[in-house]
Amino acid sequence: MSLEMLQDVNFAAVAVAALAYFVLGAIWYIPPVMGNMWAKAGGIDTGDQSVNPLNFIGTYVSYFISGAATAMLAVASGTDSAEEGAMLGLVVGIGFALTAAGVTSIYDRKPDPLGWFLINGLFNTGGLVLVGVIIGAWR
Repeated sequence: MSLEMLQDVNFAAVAVAALAYFVLGAIWYIPPVMGNMWAKAGGIDTGDQSVNPLNFIGTYVSYFISGAATAMLAVASGTDSAEEGAMLGLVVGIGFALTAAGVTSIYDRKPDPLGWFLINGLFNTGGLVLVGVIIGAWR
């Protein structure tokens, strides 16, 4: 694998996939869905509702980078359908996002490390499956 592979990445698909990942997070982390459980598991005080807009930019940029890396893996593996993209996203999600969330939850001192792990790990795994589907469908 080399950086020349970036020539074959569909960056429009990456941008849309990153936006879809972002929207999924906006839905996943609202209080009635997982937001309240996430805050409780992480010991986060939800009384302070001030949000820095730069957080949203940083989140989108991170999702764009994840999407570009997934797209590079799609090119390298010959992934060229939504179904293959879903499998690629599942492998990337479980292999990297879920395991990273697991290790983080072991060492973070959260009130509910298992809940923290499940909420964040499953979100990111699902987000990467969505990214994989979009990348695969557009190849």
